[in-house]
Parts: sequence; C-alpha cells; structure tokens
Amino acid sequence: MKKILIAISLLLLTKLNYAQDLVKKIPANAFTVATIKGDNVFKLMFVKDFNESFLGKKLLQETSKSLDKTFNSIEDFGINLEKNMYYFNQLNDSITYNCFLIPIRDATKLESLINNKESKITKSGDIRTMILPDSTSIIKWNNNMLYYVSGSVRSSFLADSVNSARYGIKEIRYQNNYDAYNDSTVVAVDSTYAATTIEMYEDVDTTNAPPPPVPYKKTVKQKKVNKTKVATKKSSKKKKTAVKPKKAKVIEEVLNEQMTEEAYATDTTAVEAVDADGRYDDYQKERAEQDAKKKQLAFIWITAQADKIFNTNYESIESNKSYKASLDDKAIAEVWVSSLQDAYNSIAPEFGTYGKAGIMKGYGSLTAKLFMDKTSFRISTGLELAKEQADSYKKIMDRKLNKKFLKYVDSEKAIGFMGYSIDTKAYLEEFPKLLKQTYGSFLGGKMDEEIELGSDLFSLLLDEEAVSKVIKGDALFVINGLNYKDVTYTSYEYDDDYNRKEVTKTKKETLPDFLFMFSSEDNRLMNKLIKYGMKKNYVSANNNIYKIEEKKSPIDIYFMIKDGIVFFGNSLTEMQGISNNTYNASISKTHKNLLAKNNFSFLFNAKNLVGKVPNEEIGGEETAKKFNETLGKMGNIYMKSNPIKGNVVSADISAEIPNGHENALKYLFSLIENASK
Repeated sequence: MKKILIAISLLLLTKLNYAQDLVKKIPANAFTVATIKGDNVFKLMFVKDFNESFLGKKLLQETSKSLDKTFNSIEDFGINLEKNMYYFNQLNDSITYNCFLIPIRDATKLESLINNKESKITKSGDIRTMILPDSTSIIKWNNNMLYYVSGSVRSSFLADSVNSARYGIKEIRYQNNYDAYNDSTVVAVDSTYAATTIEMYEDVDTTNAPPPPVPYKKTVKQKKVNKTKVATKKSSKKKKTAVKPKKAKVIEEVLNEQMTEEAYATDTTAVEAVDADGRYDDYQKERAEQDAKKKQLAFIWITAQADKIFNTNYESIESNKSYKASLDDKAIAEVWVSSLQDAYNSIAPEFGTYGKAGIMKGYGSLTAKLFMDKTSFRISTGLELAKEQADSYKKIMDRKLNKKFLKYVDSEKAIGFMGYSIDTKAYLEEFPKLLKQTYGSFLGGKMDEEIELGSDLFSLLLDEEAVSKVIKGDALFVINGLNYKDVTYTSYEYDDDYNRKEVTKTKKETLPDFLFMFSSEDNRLMNKLIKYGMKKNYVSANNNIYKIEEKKSPIDIYFMIKDGIVFFGNSLTEMQGISNNTYNASISKTHKNLLAKNNFSFLFNAKNLVGKVPNEEIGGEETAKKFNETLGKMGNIYMKSNPIKGNVVSADISAEIPNGHENALKYLFSLIENASK
C-alpha cells in the first residue's frame, strides 16, 4: 500500500510539474518555437561548475559591472534553471511578434536584474509590466514567469491602401523632382487620412500607451547667394591691359554678358539646392510622423497580446500534432518551425509579384534538436515533405556508394572526405515533376501546359538510362593532406621618384592533396573527350594516366579510368599507385559505415590538420600555436543524411568528444576557454 501511495504521489508530482511548464502559454498558432531545457543542461554541468567556468565567470563579471551589483551565481538572476525556457514567433498579415517565456524562481532577484532608471514598472495584482524605451517592446512578469514581447508592423500590410487609410499610416518616399514631390498623392494628407481616427484603439485599453516619439526635425540655415557680386570682385582684381578704346568696349560687353549668365546659373543652382534641402526636411518630418504612428500601432497590438498571455485561456501549441511529434526528452535544445510553405507564404507579400510563387510548396515542418552526452554532441534536423515529394526523393536516393571507393580512403592520414550517392536515372525521371511542382506556381499557373511540354521534351531529348551509365550518381572526394608549391606572380615596386617597375616574385601556396572519383559504366564519351583533348594539346598522356595541360592552374591535375571508376587527383604518385595496384590505404570501421550506409556523408579530422598549415597563413607563430592547440583537442566532426522515414527527410551533424572530458558540454566550454586565451 505504501508503495502504491508513493507511486501515486510521484505521478501527481510529475503531472503538476508538467502542468507548470510554460509551453501551455504558447498559442496554438505560434509559427516557430525554440526550447532550452534547463533540467537537461544542468544535468551535464552543475550550476556551481558553470559559475566557475570561464564563460560563467565572464557572464557574472560583466553583469555585475553593468548593473553595479554583485552577482556570485547565475541563480542570483532569479530564473528557475530547472525548467524549460521558450522563444516563439507569431506571424500574421499585419504584425510579427517575437516572444520569450522564462520561468522564475525568485521574482525579487529578477526585478533587480531588469530594472533601470529609464523604465517605470507598473503593477496590477501580482503582474508587473515594464515598457522598454523604444515603445515597441514590453516585459511582463509575475511570481512564476517572465514574458517579453516585441512587435513590428509589416510594410506589406500598410502597402494595402485600405489598411493604410483605416489606420492613417502611409508609406512616405522621397522624390527629387519638385513637381512630383508637391503632388497631392505623395505629400498631402488626403481627406481620407485626415478624417481617419485610429479605429484599432476602440477594443484595446490604451491607458499605459506612451505618446508617439517626437518627430525628427532638421534645422537648415539658408544663405543668400549673390555670385554676380563675387564674380565682379574677382574680375576687378585682374591685371589691366592697355587696349584700344573700341576694342576695350567690345571686350567689356562680352565679359559683362558672360558674368551675368554665370551669375544667373549660379543663383538658379543655389535656389534649387535650398529647395531640395527644404523638401528633404519635409520628407524627414513626414516620415518621422508616420514611423511614430507605426510604433504606436505596434505598441497597442503587443499590449493586447501580452495581456492575452497572462489573462486569457486559449488553445496552446500542445494541441499541434506536428509540434508534439517533434519533441525529444533527451534533447537539451529544440527548434520547431510549423511549415516552410507557410513561412514563405507569410513573407511572400514582401516580395510583391514574386511573392505569389509557391516555391516552398510541399515542404512542411522543420525541426532541429541538440543532443549532448558523454561521447559526442549532435544536431539532428528533419523536414516534412508532401507525399508526392517524399516518393520522388525515395526513388532518387535508392543507391549506395560504390564499395570500391572505400579501398582508397586512408583514415590515418585523411583530413576529410565527402561522399554522396543518388540514382541518376531516377533523378532525371523525377526532375521534370519536381521542376513543375516548384516553378509551376511561380509562373502563376498560366504556363502549366508549356511546363508540361518542356518536361516531355526534356525526357525525350535525354536517354536517362544512357546518362546513368556514364555518370551513375555516386562520388567521393578525399583530402589526404596539404602540399606546398612555389608559385610565381607579378608585382610592382616603386623607386624614390615613384616610378613603377614590374617585378616577378615567388611565394609558397598551400594546396590540398585531393583524390576525387565517380562511377561510370560507359566510358565511350570520356574516351572521345580524351582523344579530342590530346589532339588540341589540352591533355597529355603517360601510359593510362592523363594530365590536364593548363599553365595558369596552380596545381597539376591528373586523371585516369580504371575498374569502372574515373579518378581525378593532383598527386602523380597516388595516381601511379592506383594504376599499378600499389596504393596503400586502410579505412576504419566507423568511416566505412559512415560512407557505405548513407546517401550523403562528410568527415573532418581536425587532428590530421595540426601543424600542416603554415604559420604565416594563419596570422603568425602565436596565432598558429593557439590554432593547432585547438585542433589537437577536437574530435572528428561528421555529417550524414538518414534514410527517409515516412515523409520526413533528416540529417545529423555530430562531433566526437576526445578522451579526458566528462561530457560534451564541459568539452565545449573548454574549447571556448582555450580559443579565448
């Protein structure tokens, strides 16, 4: 019985903690939600450890200094570090909200952190409100949570004449042309605007609304310009020359005429400059007034939104199945975007005509999660696809990397590699369908027939089967090291008289030692290209190894065809080893699985780069030392794609934790500290 009571108590406690989670305050129509899971974070690093870390000490020191108070622990900030913190974004056609929800443990400590002389705090029951100086942001909190919201009115909303007339806000544009500027449609506030009252205020309490900012006003000092007098003074200072009376009179008339024309032109320019300056003043004043109205409107809306969060019951994001499916208890941070298609549709009006295109059609929710444990940290991403798109990508990705590639990967010396594999035939067959899906709506549906004809023509001209034999769709790029080569270049030197002299100099360049390979069953086209290149002296041959003859290239590039693989590389020794079967390489089991089991994979082995980059290329000896020390403490970094599950395509980025570190978070902090020294 006692055990049952304990179990029930624990269950109730769990539900109580869950009920207190601030996720319930996030509206169901939130567009983006980001979460930091404090409990999972501080399981990896205790608060005491954080305070004593380099980053923790820096945070506490800077906060103490800026607020002129002493903070000994991040717990002094008053935040409940064991609960989840949230950021969420809401979009609609009129305004964008950016919001933060932070759990509070001690409201008094928090108030000492956010309070300042420029802002006043108002109270209503246990709810406190602080309006930030820009009047487009509000902080609202009680004893359990803090809520920050900022908002900006969308320009596309006010570009609609109906909306702009309703709210009395218009778009002001500066016109250089005086007549255009004085046009009543550009400058004057027409009767519709003049008669408009701010209707949106009717349903919203504006007691705490600040007055609009004082419009910017520029003072311009105008000076009267009389260039005729100046010109006359200058002419009187000229040396007099003896001339005949008649001739002198003619010269005087010509000079007077010229000076009159110059003075008129100068006076006209001066008047135009003064007028332009005055028009710019009016433009600045009018624009400041409209911006003040936009801020006032944004403030009204964010005030109503903040009140809703604290005082209203509404459907939360927990009711969204896609959001709930994205959650992972083991993640320490998560980001969820409701729909890339909806994201594009929401910002599309900002693009005008182009915004009507459904470029993101078929792309659903996007997720990203951060995991940290004792061996690695990992970022996992996922993207929902429409069924038709998912089916196409499943066909395209139905191929594995050529296993013959693996015997040319040496895990001991490789700095990095990248491999990918797709089915070329499937890609060419699905490409017209994907093209129509993406760009059909971009053209407004007016060219569906033309796109379909183009797709049919594309399929007719290309023999997918033949192309897929020439380029099967799998490839591997390996960087085995770095080479150094003396490269000549032209520079210039100057003597004592600044005469330029062309000189030829030599410098060392660091170049990658690479090997690239792709599968090909049909080499007829490649052989024709080789024959043509040799005829034109673009290619030279050494048995079955060919060299691309390009004098301007900083590296020598060789290629060959063997065992159904086309090889490219810049090391003749490696190419000869492949040719005569003496190439020595040993791939690790981890790297073998990474390449063989995924359509896309990437590796960076930081330790194999240590000491191989010249000091002068990374800022000198001291900088190079820090750089190499950081590389030496890094583990391997990986990227890989995952098989499509259902209609979700996903990929992972991960980094190994070297021996001697307790977990990924503490390892990351040590890297930050090392890099900052």
